[in-house]
Amino acid sequence: MEKETLKKLIIQAQEQDVTLVQRDVEIHLSGKINTIIGPRRAGKTFFMYQMMNQLRNENKDRLIYINFEDERLFPIQKEELDQILEAYYELYPENKGKKLYVFFDEIQAVPFWETFVRRIYDQENLDICITGSSSKLLSKEIATALRGRTLTYSIFPYSFKEFLKIRGVYLKTNFEYTPLRYKIKKLLLEYIESGGFPEIVDKDQPLKTKILQEYFDLIFYKDLVDRYQIRSFVTVKEMLLYLVNNFSSYFSTNKYYNTLKSQGKKISKNTLFTYLACATDINFLFMVPKYGKLKEQFANPKKVYVIDTGLINAISFKFSQNIGRLYENVVFIELKRRDRDVYYWKKKYECDFLTKKGERVNEAIQVCYKLTEDNKEREINGIIEAMDEFNLNEGLIITGDYDGEEFENGKKIVYKPLWKWLLE
Repeated sequence: MEKETLKKLIIQAQEQDVTLVQRDVEIHLSGKINTIIGPRRAGKTFFMYQMMNQLRNENKDRLIYINFEDERLFPIQKEELDQILEAYYELYPENKGKKLYVFFDEIQAVPFWETFVRRIYDQENLDICITGSSSKLLSKEIATALRGRTLTYSIFPYSFKEFLKIRGVYLKTNFEYTPLRYKIKKLLLEYIESGGFPEIVDKDQPLKTKILQEYFDLIFYKDLVDRYQIRSFVTVKEMLLYLVNNFSSYFSTNKYYNTLKSQGKKISKNTLFTYLACATDINFLFMVPKYGKLKEQFANPKKVYVIDTGLINAISFKFSQNIGRLYENVVFIELKRRDRDVYYWKKKYECDFLTKKGERVNEAIQVCYKLTEDNKEREINGIIEAMDEFNLNEGLIITGDYDGEEFENGKKIVYKPLWKWLLE
């Protein structure tokens, strides 16, 4: 790795002013190592550019950005990493001892990177941000490698708010009472169908589908098969496709194992549990447990959700057949984006989501695309049962278009359209 190449890369990054849609995630530089994680292609690198843009006006010559997947740096060895700061200080000797803002993108490409990052963090006056692909860098590995020095932030595909910005829709006070709400409702259907991965937002539908199908293949082969050295990749792919096709539904590993066994497929139950854990580690799938003690969580099936509804529609059944389940998946991902701990509740009736704040359940949420005479009583019974169980005075039912509130058994139930809830 040539020092002159490093100098060129440092200067280029300082001069580069990328026009971006502002992400809603906010990082406060606080002296910790800030780690940005998330699924492949969710926009981690561009989020780094956003942070650099915010610092550029007053601190342009104190920015260091290195993308370790840049072929001009290959091959990179751990002992060469010190050249980064040496190259910088040769460019700006007057900044020695001043606060520097260091951005390391795809740093997992370098063997033993963590010892280097720990050392410069301890010895230099730096705010450090790092990203890494799910195929090589997971949040639990970061926590181990950096030993209490890091704060971890998650980047998801675009939220609906961010999606509207991309489409040129900016919200003003009382917008819901203007004709703009009709455009927003139409764009919500597009958002649900195509999802929020940044690359596909402005593409035509056939191209969106093709890109998303390629994402799935990339996630499958790179993040799962290669990363975990999986040999039974046919079985894993069948399981992933099964789960994607059964999103927003209950899944029991034991029942799935028995199904495979009845088909004459030989795979151990422990292996299935391992494969499922791998798929959740890389933020492709989320398995939501029933609320209760650990023993109860293990004994009950979990509900399956997928990182993005666009991926679901690209590789599973037709969009129009699953609108209610897609609504539920969108709500779950938004709850995760809002950093909620999420569970489902099931006793005599069912409640789609419980969220926790600290040790206490603080929200009960049902999702029902279309309330009818046939389903309204069931939805109300489920949320009232959860509210009684956890001593909540108010519950939320997220709908397709119905807006209002009513009282049942002294409990307040708020009905809110999905588009309105997503824009809160």
